[in-house]
Amino acid sequence: MKSVIFFDVDNTIYNNTLGLIPEQTKKLIFELSEKDDVILGLATGRGLSKLSIIESILPCFTYKVLVNGGVVMKNDEVIYNAPIEIEDIKEVIGIATQEKLSVGMVGLYDDAVNVWDEKVEKGMTLLRGIAPKVDENFYLKHPIYQLWLFGEHEETLLKMGERIPKFKSYPWHYGGADFTYRHINKSYGIKKALEFENDYRLICVGDGANDVMMIEMADIGIAMNNTRFPELKEKADHIAPHIMDDQLYTFFKSIHLI
Repeated sequence: MKSVIFFDVDNTIYNNTLGLIPEQTKKLIFELSEKDDVILGLATGRGLSKLSIIESILPCFTYKVLVNGGVVMKNDEVIYNAPIEIEDIKEVIGIATQEKLSVGMVGLYDDAVNVWDEKVEKGMTLLRGIAPKVDENFYLKHPIYQLWLFGEHEETLLKMGERIPKFKSYPWHYGGADFTYRHINKSYGIKKALEFENDYRLICVGDGANDVMMIEMADIGIAMNNTRFPELKEKADHIAPHIMDDQLYTFFKSIHLI
């Protein structure tokens, strides 16, 4: 039986604080990619052009579940995509404006914010390799697969999903959150990718709120110890070392996954 292993990017295989891929993580990815019985995938909230931060290991991944499941690629081919309807984007922007929240619009190759303010600047600080333009009409010219919300209080960001039930908020750090259709998420995108595979065990590794469902559905779910979301650890089968420890290869060895 082969193993299909999906990794989150930010603070899972890429250390956002230090701005690099830890050395043990590079070793792990390169060694796994050379195995005939292993297929690697990415599951991230980033679009394709924002993966330059992991350029050195990007060719190792067969599947890319992008913008939290809005787009799925096999090698260089898009095999699934589900953009957000324009009227739904207008509704989100309208309510967000009432709540004094700023909105980001994420495409596959580019992204924009409706306004640049202190909330956006703070929210973007920890997301290396992302510098959205300011264009309030960006969604009228490009397919949008995910929205960002920026605000001073995380509770307000989370409650936006209650205001617009077809959407769900996934906080990534204080002051920012992904906002996607409720049925579109990493686990959904992974299922689309797995339609091309058979006779496998699924292994998923992540640290964020948007990783909970993929960790839960995996045969082996691994949460990074640096996660700030207790639910992720509760759903996981294993807890990997904190990304600052640079011990991911040693950890995979310890649980006999390499």
